[in-house]
Amino acid sequence: MDIISNCFERKWFYIFMFMYLLIMLPLPFFFNTQYQPGWLGIPTFIFGWLIHGITVSALIILFAWQCLKRPEYQGNIDEEQP
Repeated sequence: MDIISNCFERKWFYIFMFMYLLIMLPLPFFFNTQYQPGWLGIPTFIFGWLIHGITVSALIILFAWQCLKRPEYQGNIDEEQP
């Protein structure tokens, strides 16, 4: 399987690459060289990283859940059942 011929894998490749590229951009809510206080005095980039981390974790769980429903991700069980 590869991302060229499999629509499911291609979709998830683009989703995870977008999330990777988003965190690499020097946006002010991910990267600051000066202190910018947010809620309760916590730097704003901490909130950006937390939100991004929670989003990526949720996407990984969704990806795993969708994979477990697909036949190509199921293991072949060749055991005989009595």
